Amino acid sequence: MVVTRYQAVLEQCDRYGRKLRDIMLECEPGKQPTIGDFIAAFRREGLEMELYDFPNMTFKPVDPAASPVISLRIVRTVPFG
Repeated sequence: MVVTRYQAVLEQCDRYGRKLRDIMLECEPGKQPTIGDFIAAFRREGLEMELYDFPNMTFKPVDPAASPVISLRIVRTVPFG
């Protein structure tokens, strides 16, 4: 299956502070990543997240008490490779 890969830079807020991290996304060729692509990428990382603030692209955990992450914010997304 042919896919277009993207690298997204996230601002992760957890109980220890904030840090930047990268994740990889895969989309259909010629398409931009969607909210569903981000949620699927988070699931692959073991995080159940939902969109909290669309204009700022901020995601929060579905179950905050069980998650090590408080929030994730998409800083930028660029094609990879």
